[in-house]
Amino acid sequence: MNDLEDWATVTTPHSPDPPDAGRPSRAELDRQVRDRIANWRDQPRGLACAVIGGFMILTTAAFVFAVAAVVSAMS
Repeated sequence: MNDLEDWATVTTPHSPDPPDAGRPSRAELDRQVRDRIANWRDQPRGLACAVIGGFMILTTAAFVFAVAAVVSAMS
């Protein structure tokens, strides 16, 4: 065998530990994430304020453009 064939047949030996040794369970990881990171469902007032604020800004801009169009049409 030449050197390239030797490299092609080499594999990594198996680990003696099971794959989940010393690691927290999926449920434990999910609980840690929920404890540390709040998602949008945890902040309903903040989301509502953002939606209402965006609507107010767009409504105000539309009103200003309508007034400007009326003033422009009258001159």
